[in-house]
Amino acid sequence: MTDAGEARRARATLMQKVVPPRLLVPYLAGERTVIAGYVYRVQDSELTTPWELFQGLDLHFEGSELTAGTPELYVMRWYARDTDSYQVPYGAHMGGDWNDAQPFAGNGFTTSREYVVPQFHTQHVPLPAGAQIYRVTAEGERLFAVYDGLTWQRPAAESLEEILADSAEEAGAPQEAER
Repeated sequence: MTDAGEARRARATLMQKVVPPRLLVPYLAGERTVIAGYVYRVQDSELTTPWELFQGLDLHFEGSELTAGTPELYVMRWYARDTDSYQVPYGAHMGGDWNDAQPFAGNGFTTSREYVVPQFHTQHVPLPAGAQIYRVTAEGERLFAVYDGLTWQRPAAESLEEILADSAEEAGAPQEAER
């Protein structure tokens, strides 16, 4: 990337959205190519586990596919291109004209009692090249896929042993001693 490109990216705002389980496969299969709904700036929070994301981003609303005990979440991150596409959802009590069901609070923030997270809303923004999906667990996050502008690409695993070790660990199997 050129110096000018690096400078633009440094000024860009990294956004994120938890991908509902029902939309993960449609995204990865190329059947869904837009981002819509409530979104958040990464810089506004240090939410690093599924429980923190669940609490901080109001994922406990009626009809949500997620629970506080969800062991993994998939989080999409991308650099916002046009900030006009992202609106602060103010309700009438804040001088705005928004009216929505949860997770809408109407004050520009999530309703979380544990975290202060500014909330934004967007209407069908095309997926930008470079968007990424991370798999987030209590142990941390791992890059799951990168959008190249046409399709989602999965990063290559370092080795078959790494894949098997990860699978065994997730299943709670005891690890074999090193030889």
